[in-house]
Amino acid sequence: MREGATAGKLPEGAQFLDLSDYARPLAVWIARRLRDTSVTAPDVTAVWVVIGMIAVFCYGVGGYGYALIGTVALQVKNVLDAADGSLARLQNRPSRVGRFLDSIGDAVIAAALAVALAIAVARGRPVLYAVSLSAAALLLGLLQGSLYNFYYVRFRSRRGGDTTSRVKEELTQYDEVYYEDRPLALALLRCLIVAYNWIYGWQDVLVQRIDAWAVRSLTADGRQKEADALRDDRVLLTAVSALGPGLQILILNLYTLAGYRRLEFALELFLWTVVLGGTLYAAAVILRLRRGAARLARTPVLLE
Repeated sequence: MREGATAGKLPEGAQFLDLSDYARPLAVWIARRLRDTSVTAPDVTAVWVVIGMIAVFCYGVGGYGYALIGTVALQVKNVLDAADGSLARLQNRPSRVGRFLDSIGDAVIAAALAVALAIAVARGRPVLYAVSLSAAALLLGLLQGSLYNFYYVRFRSRRGGDTTSRVKEELTQYDEVYYEDRPLALALLRCLIVAYNWIYGWQDVLVQRIDAWAVRSLTADGRQKEADALRDDRVLLTAVSALGPGLQILILNLYTLAGYRRLEFALELFLWTVVLGGTLYAAAVILRLRRGAARLARTPVLLE
């Protein structure tokens, strides 16, 4: 391991309370024990994808016992999902390929889990209702996660943190130079970027437009630095982190545990929590940002 290698995505002094990243301490503990072994980050990614699909199977089969196994499997997946990136950084091997494998793996599991939850809810509700509710929760849940990702990625880039993720994902000249002696890896990266943008592209564009609307009162007057400082507010970042996929998994687990007598009803409530609760919460966070920008815009600029 090189000097200065770190398991975290942010440098010392730039951390904030990330509610969705609660598994990070255990993930770092695991990564440090794997650091000097032959295990690599893609190996860990492959393991958590399999474990995530086991969780999906358990929720789809039905029954409280299977759901509990699914709950445990999802938490193990959540920890390993954090551990692969930490391991890559500790081994000085963070890569764009690994970054996209991670995000696409998350999307695949989220989609499969949405199908499993639709099957579970349909045991006590009309099929069309269950499928529609689950599909809405999938789309809105991914959008909420993209909102979290947008502010987190731009904060990392401004604080000198992990740079494998970017606000606008595309193949860059840096990527081509980095992988120029590995044509197969470069070809894989091209495919992964296309797949990522097919899955997440509409969300990223929508989130960027929502953000631009929120801080327009500042950027319209050329006060970009103030708008950036407002976005970098750590209270805002913590609030946005509640929309991350890690916390969504935890909420699903809590609903599952509470569904001892009526599991299908508990899972239905979870889906409504994502659709209504998550969406209203996200709207409140963005409106808070917009109000903060408007308040700053009314403050005269002090001349130096």
